[in-house]
Amino acid sequence: MPSSALYLILLQAIFVLSWSSGFIGARLGTEDAGAINLLFWRFLLVSICLLPFVAHRLRTLSWAQVRYNAVIGFLAQFAYLVSVYIAIRGGLPAGIAAIICALQPLITASMSRNDQHERSGRQEWLGLGVGFAGVSVVILGEYSLSTTQLAPWLYALPLIAAVTLSIATLYQRRQAVLETDHSKDGLLMPLFLQSCATLALLAATGAPLGLIEVPGSTQVWVAVVWLTLFSTFIAYLSLWVLLKKLSATRVSALVYLEPPVTLLWAALMFGDAIHWTAYVGIAIVAAGIAITRHQPRSASPANGLREPKQL
Repeated sequence: MPSSALYLILLQAIFVLSWSSGFIGARLGTEDAGAINLLFWRFLLVSICLLPFVAHRLRTLSWAQVRYNAVIGFLAQFAYLVSVYIAIRGGLPAGIAAIICALQPLITASMSRNDQHERSGRQEWLGLGVGFAGVSVVILGEYSLSTTQLAPWLYALPLIAAVTLSIATLYQRRQAVLETDHSKDGLLMPLFLQSCATLALLAATGAPLGLIEVPGSTQVWVAVVWLTLFSTFIAYLSLWVLLKKLSATRVSALVYLEPPVTLLWAALMFGDAIHWTAYVGIAIVAAGIAITRHQPRSASPANGLREPKQL
């Protein structure tokens, strides 16, 4: 096998592992810290690490750039991550959270239906329905086979997260259509601005409620570094490199490997039980994705099956 092919395989493996690591890091850190507190220290460290690389460009920022990235930060980081982390903190297995979040591309595709291709729109809704059926199989299996019964609202939180991430994707695409896509400013500046916006929202939410405190647990600090290094920098760097070598659609397809990888990772690291219904549910979700991706030759590529977002 040529060395270039091996490099590409390794790069894709790093991509899948780094993006899956967000669920694992959330489980690792929320055991001894609240969701808001863990996320606050994560984004504080991310912002501090990025500041030296973007400081020289801060004076040239426009209000439009700040506003654009603040909206993305609120939807794709704050709302998304707080929902997922609270669910995992409440006892939802990391693998189950990953499976539910895997509905996000289907939700985005359904929300961004192209009026010029009615058949494509129907396929997207059919794919979403199949995807929901797969997630339902996973949840019902957890209820019937798991020894620990969780509150139903914990399962709803990752779904809310998927919806907010879909809205962020549509907003980003809309700005691109209007030729105001400030994410073209590179990788570091958008990530810095979005992280700062998320940090401010976490502080505004957590400080009045007394949720922000210096962690006293070594495990929490390990999780903070884990989430900063693997789930932020390596994840985004691998995404950036892959998008230069592969199409956005092929890169997006790798995201669908996150649920099974997270499921196995959590089982090995935390001893989470894997029920047969989880595998069946993943297969059904994959079928829903395949339905959504299949387009008539006359139709344009499906909307919403694009870039993954941070966890």
